[in-house]
Amino acid sequence: MNKITNFVERLQKIGINVKLAGNFPWIYLTEINGKRVTEKFQSDHGFTIAFFPIRLDQKLELTDITEIFKLIRKYK
Repeated sequence: MNKITNFVERLQKIGINVKLAGNFPWIYLTEINGKRVTEKFQSDHGFTIAFFPIRLDQKLELTDITEIFKLIRKYK
């Protein structure tokens, strides 16, 4: 969760507020600056920015930072 927390806090520093939602193992980006995200990425239900690790030896990784920032630019 530390990567997700750092990601959200860094976005807040540059004036971008995001809301996330989780449904194991997906972490979805649901709102950007109060605008609801309608796109879908690597999921049937929302824009996935990361996956919770299933095993203890796995780490949480962001899906595709390029796609995430394309979406943020679109909604900003």
